[in-house]
Amino acid sequence: MAAKLCMRPNDTSKGRAIKLTHYIDFHKRLFGTMPKDIPSYIRTMTDIPITMKEEITAILKQANWKEQKIRNQRY
Repeated sequence: MAAKLCMRPNDTSKGRAIKLTHYIDFHKRLFGTMPKDIPSYIRTMTDIPITMKEEITAILKQANWKEQKIRNQRY
């Protein structure tokens, strides 16, 4: 849960890829599987960690995922 809470709407693609790597790694260690909510955290294909691109792309296709427009949010 802590790894998911670190993701912010205004993260860059590189920052989001690093955070997704940590989240997926934690989930695999604790539960032994890929997280099912990955499509919720990926906005564009550049957010996908390079080392997990094939595996995550398959999950995104299965979920009928579409790229989202990145919105800048002000707090």
